[in-house]
Amino acid sequence: MDSKICRRCNAEKPISDFYKHDRMSDGHLNICKPCVTTRVKKHRKENDSVRTYDTWRYQNHPHRKEKSIQRTQEYRKKHPDRYKAHTALSNAVRDGKIKRQPCEVCGDVKSHAHHEDYSKPFDVKWICALHHQRLHHSEDFDGQQPSTL
Repeated sequence: MDSKICRRCNAEKPISDFYKHDRMSDGHLNICKPCVTTRVKKHRKENDSVRTYDTWRYQNHPHRKEKSIQRTQEYRKKHPDRYKAHTALSNAVRDGKIKRQPCEVCGDVKSHAHHEDYSKPFDVKWICALHHQRLHHSEDFDGQQPSTL
């Protein structure tokens, strides 16, 4: 058996396009990898409980923390302009030169600074973590704030 039909998209695909699954008769899931990825992204976007679980998992598995630190270091090396803007803004907030504002969308006082242009480190939009995440993960994100967060 070299191919299989995905029950989600009904396309016939090579068996390598399906995840292995011991409980299936042929040893592979009935949904292809792209369809699974789409379904999982949608689920994560619609269910805030996933973030609660992710937080718990991060705090209780030291290797996840180490990987996070490693990713942060790689990000800083890859994007020094962004890191510089983040640091400059953090220092200005710490020194009282700039005051943190509530979320522009929901009014939550715990807000993040969103840079649209990293060459202007103090020109930011203040949005909460949830809306910041949605802003960066929206499919139509092109550097501008989508109409609906």
